[in-house]
Amino acid sequence: MNISIDHPFDRSPRRFDRSHGAHSLKVRTLSWMAGLCLSALIPFASATSASAAERVTLTYGFVEISTTVDALQSYADTGIADRELNAYLRFLSTEQRTQFRQALQVRQDIDHVQMSQFLYSAIGDNILRVMGNIIQTQGRQDGAKGLRGALVLAAAEPEGLSLLSVLDQFPTDNVRIDSQRAFRAFGALTGLIQDTDRAIAAIRAQSAPASLMQANAPTLDALSAPGPYAVTAETITVVDRDRNRDLITDLYLPTDAPPAGIIVISHGLAGDRKGFVTVANHLASHGYAIAALEHPGSNTARLYDLFRGVASEVSDPTEFSDRPYDVSYLLDELTRMNEPGDTLAGRLDPNRIGIIGHSFGGYTALALSGAQLDYDTLQANCDSIAFIYGGANPSMALQCTALLDPAQFDENLRDARIQAVIALNPVTSSLFGPEGFAELAIPSLMVSGSVDPVAPALPEQIQPFTWLNEGDRAAEESNPTQRPAHYLALIEGGSHLYDPLDIEGADRVALANGLVNADPELGYSYLKALSLGFLRAELEQDPVYQDAFDDASIVQLGAQPLPLYIVRSLTAAMLNPPPAPTEPLTPPPVIDVAPPQPNP
Repeated sequence: MNISIDHPFDRSPRRFDRSHGAHSLKVRTLSWMAGLCLSALIPFASATSASAAERVTLTYGFVEISTTVDALQSYADTGIADRELNAYLRFLSTEQRTQFRQALQVRQDIDHVQMSQFLYSAIGDNILRVMGNIIQTQGRQDGAKGLRGALVLAAAEPEGLSLLSVLDQFPTDNVRIDSQRAFRAFGALTGLIQDTDRAIAAIRAQSAPASLMQANAPTLDALSAPGPYAVTAETITVVDRDRNRDLITDLYLPTDAPPAGIIVISHGLAGDRKGFVTVANHLASHGYAIAALEHPGSNTARLYDLFRGVASEVSDPTEFSDRPYDVSYLLDELTRMNEPGDTLAGRLDPNRIGIIGHSFGGYTALALSGAQLDYDTLQANCDSIAFIYGGANPSMALQCTALLDPAQFDENLRDARIQAVIALNPVTSSLFGPEGFAELAIPSLMVSGSVDPVAPALPEQIQPFTWLNEGDRAAEESNPTQRPAHYLALIEGGSHLYDPLDIEGADRVALANGLVNADPELGYSYLKALSLGFLRAELEQDPVYQDAFDDASIVQLGAQPLPLYIVRSLTAAMLNPPPAPTEPLTPPPVIDVAPPQPNP
């Protein structure tokens, strides 16, 4: 059933026209977007090039070596360097030489038209801004403009996009690569992986076994089992004419059930309302009404509008405020539809409302729950090339676009009707910063994957959770009764996406890029169990669920290949425990020995 609703209430007009619609997301598109953000190899600009780079100047500190693109190609193919290139390679460690050759060999199949559209968006600009400091013109000028054109032309080549094809298409006869910055960027990535591994090891070492949970606590298997209610689904379209937003929403409703608490699901960047159908059906079978909406300024259709040239951005800068307003507007409509004589009369309970958001939707959910945007922190981080290099955090390409609409940082995005929030792999670090994140006002559950390449676990969820704990302790000291419950669910080995991708060959591509969990079925069983248990504890105030983890700060659950940790309390000190004391060396005992007597 499709229902179209024109909402008569007044809203402040927004600043951008919107393109909307619904399309299926092609997995290859998702793979190259994430891969481009992650690999830190390249990005590029006009449709034609007057000349192409024949020589490459490789710099390493004060060392500067000139070689040819052909010599680089030969080294990539054979591992043998000519005299010029060998003069450069001898300054690199064995590990750096391996990294250098691997970078030359990587190829990706990317549509050149889509590449062009993406690189003219704000996110593409952010990527180019960083990479333009690594790949420069011979005169040491920022290489961003030349990179944009070279990327597009290289992507059009039959053999696919590679660093060498980009260099071959660079619009000057000589291009300069700052090797130190390139290796610094790579070092930041490997450093992030190592720091994350240490944090996971610390959490693992300090975790308690599941046997320490309350004896009557429900198991993961019980929580992930279907509920007692049959589920019906229907689609509504809520039209916010003042903001020019058509909010297409799928409603999942339990049949023959008491009035249902409302759970809104907010999708990620370039996603849609179908992303978490498994969770929606599961929660509805347990008596909740699920409203999975589509954000028209940052959904799948908008991505294709960008590729067709209809839109200039994959996500408007105003989405950081428009998305939360979408949810509040939808809740207004659902409340109205629940009134006597209306479409959903009496089927909903507007006094029990929660929200689930993934990635960009995780940000959306947290902003609605009290976390405050922090303009100064975001601007400082986005202006710092050193921060971008040091962070190795692809989600910053999205976060920095919020600065293009500074007015939204003064807006109050919290919706006091929402009583519990679940944020899956959210982007949080610079948008909120420590102070803004500590303002989270309601019980929360963050879900994190330890090998998430898009929103890395350590900077985007684990460290922000420690900020949240610090804010909790301050709040508890001033008013102990007001401390909300906060949890972090860490999936060791978990990635950014939960849905297996059913396009032929696409699941293998996505898995190879580290975007989809290694065991999607197990990952979804976790989401079903965690969301139901958390909502039972916080919306229903069920003491069995509330007390489940009170006996330990960290509990280890789950199964291989994705162990699960539930964290109730975490501090920066816990992530970096001091080394175990070593036993002091005991000096050898002093033995009194009588001096030898002289012979008589």
